Amino acid sequence: MELKNFNLDSEVIEFGYDKVYIIGYAGRDIKKTQEHIDELERELGVKPPKKIPTIFECSKELVTQNIDLKFVDDMTSGECEYVILKKNNSIYIALGSDHTDRKLESVSVPKSKQVCLKPISKDVWNYDHIKDHWDEIELRSYVTIDDKEIEYQAGTLKDILPVETILSELENRIGNVDNAIIFSGTVPLKNNFVYGSRFRSEMIDKKLNKKIDLNYKISVISEEER
Repeated sequence: MELKNFNLDSEVIEFGYDKVYIIGYAGRDIKKTQEHIDELERELGVKPPKKIPTIFECSKELVTQNIDLKFVDDMTSGECEYVILKKNNSIYIALGSDHTDRKLESVSVPKSKQVCLKPISKDVWNYDHIKDHWDEIELRSYVTIDDKEIEYQAGTLKDILPVETILSELENRIGNVDNAIIFSGTVPLKNNFVYGSRFRSEMIDKKLNKKIDLNYKISVISEEER
């Protein structure tokens, strides 16, 4: 079992997990979700999924809280999303990035997920404390290109399938998902895919006046033998 430490208010909790799942095409608006599927097929040659939302399992070792990350190829990019940490009767919410190899995505979506580390925040929220205003919580991301930061994504958790729906899909199609980390799917891009040297995202709860940040550096390493 892999272990990660998270900050819950003033408390540090140790979370042990056996499985990591990536949810794809998880938009609540079916029309917009289909537009995204069409966009991926048109721009990157990604084959449409057989069923939505999609569920991919990734190696648990991919989840990281490091902030200096290395990827092969320069066509990789992050996706800000909420992350479910489920343990027994407790659900915690973190901020994560489903960093993906976009070039490989046109060949195999599962492989494009598996080859990239999955950054996750050190801070988490108790789901019970935020679910009454869940749809109001904002998600934003930014990419740094040539030392200039641009807004990359913007939306609210209303754009993504809710926690209960995602857990129900997993339990119906996979079974028990206790001791799992689950990446939820993401909010829309402002424009097209871009690739930069840093990815920064934030989950903002204006009602409770709090925020979770996730910020990491992207370094490209050569696939050439030395």
